[in-house]
Amino acid sequence: MLILILATGTLFAKDSKHQKGDILLGFDLGLGFTTNLGKIRDDSIPNGNYAMAFDLGMNVDYYPSKWLSFSSGFLVRGGLYLFWDDKVPLVVGTRNVSDFAKTPVSFAIPIMAHINMPVLNFLYFGAGIMFNIPFKSMLDSNVPGYLDTKGKPFVGIPLDFGFDFIRAGRGGGRLFARLMPEIHKNGKPVLFGLVWQPYNIKIK
Repeated sequence: MLILILATGTLFAKDSKHQKGDILLGFDLGLGFTTNLGKIRDDSIPNGNYAMAFDLGMNVDYYPSKWLSFSSGFLVRGGLYLFWDDKVPLVVGTRNVSDFAKTPVSFAIPIMAHINMPVLNFLYFGAGIMFNIPFKSMLDSNVPGYLDTKGKPFVGIPLDFGFDFIRAGRGGGRLFARLMPEIHKNGKPVLFGLVWQPYNIKIK
């Protein structure tokens, strides 16, 4: 599949809205959650991994060719993660989800590769890795043994598919869906969500 994309990209590079050597600077707004999030109840929580996260940050894209881009950036992410199973002890009189959830605020650094589809170059998809370094907690736990609500560093594997509204020779926005499995010490939630880049400035 990748070989076919590379070959097709060479054939139709002249139709691309981007040019070799383009550099774009933009802003990211993102929101993601696991599909089972609605099952959380303080009085009854089925076993499973639960998560919701949001982020805000900046991204830089470099186009080594007219259809392929590499990007990185710097994000601040907030999240709520609950890794629940029958082994989690409950303290009498305490069943609040916030007392058992990890609630990290993290510095996040994504390293991504994206492709603008040849011919249909408004279609935008890619993959990469995101390093997350928690530096504080949004909430604190009142339950002994669960005081570390910040959690340990973790990684995500973002997979993107969506739309590139950037105009040829100018700037513009992007909107794409993101599927992101995350690898934590206590579990591996899979988040679904959206990323909106309101405007990317063409700086070269």
